[in-house]
Amino acid sequence: MLYFNPSTHTLFNLTHSKQRGTKKLSENIRQLYHLTIRNRAENRQLKKKRLRTKAIMRLLANMPTVGWTEPEEQGSEYRLHALFSEMLIFLFNVESLSIMAQRGEHFESIFNAGRLKETFATVRFSQSAWIIAEALKKQQPIYCDDLSEIKGLGLDEEITSLRLFPCFNRDDTCRLLCLYNTELSSEEEEEILDVFHLIAALAATVSVKDSYAARMKEMTMLNLATSGLDLAFDRPEAFYSSIVDTAIRILKAERGSLMLVEDGQTELSVKAVHGVNKWLFTDMKIMAGEGIAGKVFQNSVPVISKDIEKEFSIQNRPIYKTPSFMSIPLKVGDETIGVLNISDKITGEVFMEEDLALIHSFANYASIALKGSNYYNLAENMKELSLTDPLTNLYNRRYFQERLDEEIDRSERHNLKLSLCIIDIDDFKLFNDTEGHPAGDDILIRFSRLIFESLRTIDVLARIGGEEFAVIMPQTDRDEAFFVAERIRNTVKHKLDRTWTQYQKEQMTVSIGISTFPADGTEVKQLISNADKAMYRAKMHGKDKTFAWDGHTSF
Repeated sequence: MLYFNPSTHTLFNLTHSKQRGTKKLSENIRQLYHLTIRNRAENRQLKKKRLRTKAIMRLLANMPTVGWTEPEEQGSEYRLHALFSEMLIFLFNVESLSIMAQRGEHFESIFNAGRLKETFATVRFSQSAWIIAEALKKQQPIYCDDLSEIKGLGLDEEITSLRLFPCFNRDDTCRLLCLYNTELSSEEEEEILDVFHLIAALAATVSVKDSYAARMKEMTMLNLATSGLDLAFDRPEAFYSSIVDTAIRILKAERGSLMLVEDGQTELSVKAVHGVNKWLFTDMKIMAGEGIAGKVFQNSVPVISKDIEKEFSIQNRPIYKTPSFMSIPLKVGDETIGVLNISDKITGEVFMEEDLALIHSFANYASIALKGSNYYNLAENMKELSLTDPLTNLYNRRYFQERLDEEIDRSERHNLKLSLCIIDIDDFKLFNDTEGHPAGDDILIRFSRLIFESLRTIDVLARIGGEEFAVIMPQTDRDEAFFVAERIRNTVKHKLDRTWTQYQKEQMTVSIGISTFPADGTEVKQLISNADKAMYRAKMHGKDKTFAWDGHTSF
């Protein structure tokens, strides 16, 4: 028989009740602890996010005064991307990134940053790639760590993960933010996407501003380029090259050519090129109406093409980087005198109507300058006819005396030596009497060529009489002049082939006299007179000799 003790039962109940209360209290404390820990973590995340947001807003608010490290010529959009990349790398621990713009069926990089930025410079993403198409379709961030998919995009093996953030512009074109090897939470992805949309909107705004500033800069550059054009009418090749180089600089292109029509002709000749080996175009002629340039010349209407291969069915252009092309007629009034061709923008972009308007102003100026060059060359040809000997095409006595006077003046101002040689063909009158004047003329022509080939580039050769020639030798002392004169004498003697039949001498020879400034004279007449005297002394000593004037004796 069990004995029930009320006091013991009451004590048991009290003990059991206390245990339950203690257990519940412990559970509440545990839950409170975990809640506190979670709240702290959430507070840290919120604080971190708040600090990031605050930092982003501060950077954006102070964007105009930020000390940029990138070159100014990159433009505001580039620097905005640089600021954005600094945010991502610093605030979100992004390893590497690139911003890509839509170019036709591909996305091409326009900005790269981070440790692996060099590997993205030439990467192009096709819109048909799965991950790209998925990002464009969903218009949401896409994550990929499939190495085969990443490799299929043409990325380096160091890339193990990729996050894409698409952002569509008002014109439905898209830009992609690509983050490489970066771990992010979904909240961080949302933050980055929001900031990327903001940056894209700012980029569109600054792009318009930059475009306007660029046009103003281009107009200023056009004025400066036009005023700085090398109007070297006396050096046509330099003048033509200056026109092409200036046009290339104005349009920021890589290749160009200048084609002009010769007087009385209906075909274009390539006068200057830029960015292409000029020897490929030597002697190239293009008929009016032939090819794009020929049609532009014939119709006097400019052509601007975004894709020359498709629009004009032109193939095999491996030396060109882009299909965009411009061809502008060069006109003076109603007369078309040539064509200016430009291709391959440095940026890879196509030529626009704005480019045509800009280069059209320069083309008008260049056309007037080219026409002026034609008149100048015509005048120079007339002048040359008055200064050259019609038989030998050497300078005549008039030019010789003017040039000698100039060289004496220059030598006196700079304390330089100057030598003069007078050359006379021995027994030339006898040769003419024996062989006839046509044979004599032939000897003079061949003789002139031989002397010219024996001289240095600084020497000036002239025919100053029937069989008498003169050589001005700037910066040349007596000994050096004597050496050159002897080379001339021996060249004539041994290399002037015998073509005569009646003249008795086996070889044609010359007698040469030398005078040197300032020792033998400081005036034109004095130098000529003393060189003449030295030459006649050579005649008196048996001909076929060189003598230098020294006042009394000779070599």
